[in-house]
Amino acid sequence: MPQEDLMEPLDWNALRENCAGDESLVNEVLDLFRGEADGLVRDVGKAITAGDALAVKRAAHRLKGALVSLGAKPATEGARALEVCGGTGDLAPAPALYANLEHEMTRLIRVISLPVAA
Repeated sequence: MPQEDLMEPLDWNALRENCAGDESLVNEVLDLFRGEADGLVRDVGKAITAGDALAVKRAAHRLKGALVSLGAKPATEGARALEVCGGTGDLAPAPALYANLEHEMTRLIRVISLPVAA
């Protein structure tokens, strides 16, 4: 188990706080994210494949913003690392960083696909 797997994929308290304690809003935010997550991650992957560092930076930044609002710390860190990588213009570490991001996103999606108890 990677060290990062010791950290929960989602901070439920942070998410609830971001939603002012409104459980229906929590569910709405999660529904919206589930609908956008695959596309956001795919955009990062396409930019890496294209070798477009600026596109990697931008796509990772968009994904990071969505993840921050959820309180998804491990996946946020994965997106942040790719954003920084794109910003440097050196995409050599990008495939490994992307594999880590995919791993964290899988963990996150698994958790947010469970019903949320009020």
